[in-house]
Amino acid sequence: MSAVPPGLPSTPVNPTSPAPLATDPLTTQAPPVEEMIDLPRGKELDTVAATKLQVARPVRMIVLAGPVASGKTTLLNTVNDLFQEGKIDADSFSGSMTLPAFEERCHPSRTASERAAQETGHTQLTDARYLHVRVSEVDLNLDPVDLLFTDISGETFEDARNSIPECQELTFLRTADHFLLVLDCEKIVDLKKRNKVIHEAMGILRQCLDSEMLSSSCFVNVLWAKYDWIAASNDAEHKSFLQKAMKEFQDQFASRVGKLSFTEVAARPDRGDLKLGHGIPELLKNWVVTSPGHREMKLVPEGTGDRESEKFLDRHFNAVRGS
Repeated sequence: MSAVPPGLPSTPVNPTSPAPLATDPLTTQAPPVEEMIDLPRGKELDTVAATKLQVARPVRMIVLAGPVASGKTTLLNTVNDLFQEGKIDADSFSGSMTLPAFEERCHPSRTASERAAQETGHTQLTDARYLHVRVSEVDLNLDPVDLLFTDISGETFEDARNSIPECQELTFLRTADHFLLVLDCEKIVDLKKRNKVIHEAMGILRQCLDSEMLSSSCFVNVLWAKYDWIAASNDAEHKSFLQKAMKEFQDQFASRVGKLSFTEVAARPDRGDLKLGHGIPELLKNWVVTSPGHREMKLVPEGTGDRESEKFLDRHFNAVRGS
């Protein structure tokens, strides 16, 4: 038998047989699959994640400001707890990117923590962190609304009150739709402390405005937190003091912000007859329905021209108006 010339196959090739496969599907290995799937941890959002959410869809930024132990975290915890029981008035829970973070904060106030009394953990001094809740109306008349809450320590706001550079570090203030100034009524019923409470709260708001970190269109809501201390005392003098304080807030700040309002809140009342979450349904409705960025659209123009084209528009829009 003659030798096979170099470069030719050692076995005969049948010209009618199909060409061999480049790769054998039975022996070729599939590309490796990633073992780890990056799922959201449900913890607090950092500034980068919060910014991405704001870019992705409309978000209402709600800043809770106030000194240490004024009731900011307790307010947020109670919003979560009320949704555990069902809807809050006409608003329903529609999801959260930070549900485990809410649960961590709520744990000390629950029976499972085995504490003798309800407690709320103190927010630690860290970078800005955010909690997220999505809310829908029961009748679905409006699109779901994403609410983004700041979770910032009281020390941060106390430092900002006393320092313009410290206040200018709080860049999240620039995107605030609602600025909640939380005042502690437990201290207001103390005659020695109440003037200081008002003075320090005004200092926080004034610094945020003077530093141009808070927009002049922002909606500011002064919260009389732990209002059960006022209600249970049944002292007309305490209520008179609040009235005077509200007038002072109005005189100094009403013209500098988009809207200034006041709300009595008792997130977890432990005295008197107020129920859990007193005042929170009103707050939630305000966050969902109103926003500085929301403006009523004037789709029907006023007719003022004498030209034939303008008269035609007048006739057209008069039909739209129903006249």
